[in-house]
Amino acid sequence: MIHEFRNPIPVSTDIGYGWLMYVRDGGTWSNDIFAIVFEKDGVIRHMRTDQFKVLRNDTFDITNEQTN
Repeated sequence: MIHEFRNPIPVSTDIGYGWLMYVRDGGTWSNDIFAIVFEKDGVIRHMRTDQFKVLRNDTFDITNEQTN
């Protein structure tokens, strides 16, 4: 199953900043995979949850600073 975020979520990765666009359910025995569009070049990369951190989400009061 794929879930497309109504409002893209800003994230930080080891290779730059981007926006979460959608997540694909990996199933019972696999990791979920997130599609991230990178700000610097618009390239879409697919990542696991341990490869990025959310910079801001007002629903959960997440207000991390950009640190890359």
